[in-house]
Amino acid sequence: MKHLLNKTLTVKQVAAVFIIVGGIVGTTLVFMTGGEPVPLKDKVVKVDSIPKEIAEADTSAMGKLLTYVDSINNASQLRGGSWSFYLSAVNSDSSIVAINETDGLVPASVMKVVSTGTALALLGPGYRFTTLLQHDGAKNGSTLEGNIFIRGNGDPTLGAESYGSSIEKVINGWANAIQNLGVDSISGCIIGDAEAFERDMTPGGWAWEDVQSDYGAGPSGLSIHENQFDIYLNGSGGRVSMRYSPAIPGMKLYNQCVNNAVAKSYAYVTGGPYQFERCVAGEVNGALEARGSIPDPALLCAQLLKKNLEERGIHLRDSATTIRLVRLNGLKLESEGGRKVITSNSSASLSELVYHTNQISQNFYAETILRAIGHREKGYGSTFGGVSAVYSFWKNHGVDLQGLFMVDGSGLSRHNTITTLQLVSMLKVLAKDSVVFPSFYRSLPIAGESGTIRKLA
Repeated sequence: MKHLLNKTLTVKQVAAVFIIVGGIVGTTLVFMTGGEPVPLKDKVVKVDSIPKEIAEADTSAMGKLLTYVDSINNASQLRGGSWSFYLSAVNSDSSIVAINETDGLVPASVMKVVSTGTALALLGPGYRFTTLLQHDGAKNGSTLEGNIFIRGNGDPTLGAESYGSSIEKVINGWANAIQNLGVDSISGCIIGDAEAFERDMTPGGWAWEDVQSDYGAGPSGLSIHENQFDIYLNGSGGRVSMRYSPAIPGMKLYNQCVNNAVAKSYAYVTGGPYQFERCVAGEVNGALEARGSIPDPALLCAQLLKKNLEERGIHLRDSATTIRLVRLNGLKLESEGGRKVITSNSSASLSELVYHTNQISQNFYAETILRAIGHREKGYGSTFGGVSAVYSFWKNHGVDLQGLFMVDGSGLSRHNTITTLQLVSMLKVLAKDSVVFPSFYRSLPIAGESGTIRKLA
């Protein structure tokens, strides 16, 4: 559709949204067009079926668009389903084409447009997530009297291969910084601090089968390796061999995969956040790489750093733990407010993260970005806080929110609903923001060319 219009309607002129829903499955497409402007039709089209005489008489881009809309409107595949379409000029309050534009429908991954667009506006394209390595003690000879803290701020790129990093690079960097303090022992704990975000890593409304899938990793205040571990399976000779990386202390991973002559192998990992007993199930024919969610990313960060330090000959008197576990055990860290920074890690800019999120429809990044909005605007990185901030932002920009029901940031929840009128209204606001719009528009994939919609004509 972007190519259908890109020679005749400009980005600054037109915003359009399709939402098509059949049953509980939502398929969505959002686009804004580019190119040289042409006069638009004077008459607003708002009908159940676009008149054939319009399409037959008009071979321009608009005529082709109306023909396409008409074909969808009369498609037998939509019987029993719902759909919506809205087309409007950016600088106009009226519509050009409007069909069921006030119906709240399931947006699926187009919800990422709302999350990422709002984040760019509220946080700024240059915003970066920062992770701090800290200590709360003092050096006494070659001993550091106190604890080491890994304070997360939700960075989704920490140890992520997508950004040229790895778990090993991150842990080695932290260990080097501690070693450079000139200590050979630490009298306290290594503590993962993920308290910037809420502890529940699964947003509300996610189906259990999604949580078990490789696209269902949830965000944490201290994330590592996109909160997933790698699984390597090989099915042959009636059995399936398995190994995984990195090693996760305390996790029991049972192999329940079967070797079958399937056309396409698959595997998924059962288990939710903080559950260390898990099963890998599926059908495997030959080699297969899969991913599962790390049970407790903050704890794993602390455990891997402790292991690395001990391998360097730096002795720790106490264990690896997290703020969550410390508080669950009814303990209190007396010096929690007096930490000193040893070193820090920063993510790529939000502009780059939004591009990555929207191009490949990355759920984990979208949920992290939503919680980052909550952290900035509400002081706490919760999904609810992020959603509340999103609602406030668009309400303040005059968008009618009736029909909008936002449960998560990625669109994975089937409970989300939004109208095409609302989406177009949001696109209009973003299109008029000279700071935000270049990053936002660049992030949108092109149907038939890029991202997860590259196979759509």
